[in-house]
Amino acid sequence: MPTKAKLLLPRVHRPDPVTDHADGLYDRLSEALRERGRTVADRARNQKAADEAFTALDRHLRRGGQLPTPWRGASQPPDPRP
Repeated sequence: MPTKAKLLLPRVHRPDPVTDHADGLYDRLSEALRERGRTVADRARNQKAADEAFTALDRHLRRGGQLPTPWRGASQPPDPRP
């Protein structure tokens, strides 16, 4: 007896300010880390932007903020305590 095929629907993005904020911080950090400079001054500017973006994301997470979408569902590291 043939089984019915399961209907798969595309995921729909529903705007969520909390998720959008976390994803925005993550995107800002990712973009800053991707940038490379041609001059020492460019590299220093890019490093400063990456540091500021990391600090903003770190502050958000330490205050109990939601994880950015790419990090959700990632496995937890093992507990180092015996």
